[in-house]
Amino acid sequence: MPQRPFRFPDRQPAGPAASNENDAGWLRYRHLKIEAVIFLLVLVTFAAVLGKSAVTRQALTLTPQSTGFAGYAFSDAESGGRSTVTPDPDRPLAWSCDIRPDVTYPYCGYGLQFGLVDANARGRDFSRFQTLTLRLNWRGQAERLKLLVKIAPPAELKDRLDGQDVPLTLEFAVVPGANTVTLPLDRLEPEAWWASSHGLSRRDVTVDLRDVRSVAVAVGNAPPGPLSVSLDAMTFQGVQLSDEQWYLIILGVWLVMIGAFLTHRVFGMRREFEARQRQQADEARALSDARIAAETANAAKSQFLSHMSHELRTPLNAVIGYSYWLSRGDLDPRQRTAVDAIRSSGEHLLAVITDILDLAKIEAGKLDLQPTAFDLAACLAELDQMFRLRAEEKDLAFAVVLAPEVPTTIVADPKRLRQVLINLLGNAIKFTDAGHVALRVDRQEDRAGQTARLRFTVEDTGIGIAPDQLDAVFRPFEQVGDASRHVGGTGLGLSITRQIVDTMGGVITLDSTPGLGSRFVVEAPVGLAAQAPAARRQA
Repeated sequence: MPQRPFRFPDRQPAGPAASNENDAGWLRYRHLKIEAVIFLLVLVTFAAVLGKSAVTRQALTLTPQSTGFAGYAFSDAESGGRSTVTPDPDRPLAWSCDIRPDVTYPYCGYGLQFGLVDANARGRDFSRFQTLTLRLNWRGQAERLKLLVKIAPPAELKDRLDGQDVPLTLEFAVVPGANTVTLPLDRLEPEAWWASSHGLSRRDVTVDLRDVRSVAVAVGNAPPGPLSVSLDAMTFQGVQLSDEQWYLIILGVWLVMIGAFLTHRVFGMRREFEARQRQQADEARALSDARIAAETANAAKSQFLSHMSHELRTPLNAVIGYSYWLSRGDLDPRQRTAVDAIRSSGEHLLAVITDILDLAKIEAGKLDLQPTAFDLAACLAELDQMFRLRAEEKDLAFAVVLAPEVPTTIVADPKRLRQVLINLLGNAIKFTDAGHVALRVDRQEDRAGQTARLRFTVEDTGIGIAPDQLDAVFRPFEQVGDASRHVGGTGLGLSITRQIVDTMGGVITLDSTPGLGSRFVVEAPVGLAAQAPAARRQA
């Protein structure tokens, strides 16, 4: 296919307008950070709600009005001492004691028993609690009291302890009057004297609060004298997680992780979008610069060709003119041969310059048509005279046929139409060694009575063109076929011919068979003048 003027794709200029457009495209992303933070906060809030609902805080408060336990008192009288303890009959959690120094370790206390007395009884499960808060009133000389918790013996020590409960203790400080004391249950340890009497260390006993037999408050090794304790409340507190609640916490963690990942991906997409926008802007600027440079170079080339064609045509016209003038004189054969060579060379060079200038106009998009009314029959007669002698020199039959329905006068650019037909007929005679060359013109159709579509057919019986070279013949500076026939040609004729036909609004087609000849068909619309159709003309 012939070359056309190079045109860059339409793009927005890489200037303020393009920048504003890019900024407008980012309006919906402008507050992306704020939206991402809000999204994360919503997810964290949702996860926190799930976590809060999953974490179940449990509490058990025992007061003097509570049921489900039995009170019991104890003192050093069990070990031969004379200390006495007296529960208050009106208040289950109130008691008094009289410490007497008759034994090495005087003590007394009062507690709550949750299980039965026999060793196979099941106590109460306090494993879900972490703290114990005591609200009590204290009166006495001692400054510390003791929390006493008895648990079922561990399975590995049950036989060794003969089923005895394991006493766990934790001391805490008190002051006379009202006291509120919070004790961590994980700090309970086996009582030292009990562990020593059984040959155990504290590490040998596992503190397990799933089977608590009793909870008591005791006074040990206190100064002699009376004391009293009144428990207002005993509150166990803790946090417990069921399997369902644990799954809720896992779900909340997953939500936060997914939210963080999505936010990271969104910001990554934004960075990629911004990088792509910058790359496109750079490409647009580079493309704009290249287009300006190409247009500048093309304008400079066209201006250069225009000036050079003028500078070359002037001396060439003089050379050709003087060669014609010399050829009319009395010349010997050698001189006439030289003058004919000068004239033919000048005419060839002038034709080459004309073709190059036409190609430059086509590439610059400045190939303009100048339609006017002219006699088509007269134009074909001139072509007949121009090429008949050249055909007869090669013993070729030559004919120009104008169909009767073709109007004599048409409106078109006679110069360009003549140029098209000259190129086609010149090539036909050039590449035909035997047979005939013919030009036929007929009428295809009318268009609203103002225009008609004419078909110009140039047919020869020349060497033909191979099927894979049919498109190549229309490309500029490209010649196909026998290289010996390329002498005197530039490869621009058919390329310019196709461009002229396209500009006229027509089409050119080629049908060729190697060794049998070629047929070029040009169909183009022309204007109709107020003339009667020409009579059939055959040269």
